Amino acid sequence: MTKIHYGIIAVTLLVIGEIVTIYAELAAAKLPDNGAIAMTGLIKPSILIAFAGVCLIIAYWMGYHVVGNIWVVTIASVTSILVLEPIVVFAMFHEMPSRGAIIGFILGALGFIAAVAL
Repeated sequence: MTKIHYGIIAVTLLVIGEIVTIYAELAAAKLPDNGAIAMTGLIKPSILIAFAGVCLIIAYWMGYHVVGNIWVVTIASVTSILVLEPIVVFAMFHEMPSRGAIIGFILGALGFIAAVAL
């Protein structure tokens, strides 16, 4: 396989890992609040996080070996979170963000762009 193939696999694993991580976090947040923490409800999100962690570790390893610069891999990871998290949140909760959340998201995106561009 060529570096392009490894790069495609790395990006695919990165996206899968980030989506599964976000999903597991939100699934844990949606657990019913019955006054006591039911640890059994955390088993599924914990298993998902473990799977996502393996995907992300392999993605970082492969990505670094393909591009030779950890910052490129890190920026790809942060960008995928910035793009994917609002999509997954909306898909799971069916909520539109409040005005403050939209402003925070825009400022976060601007800060991210500044960090990359400067």
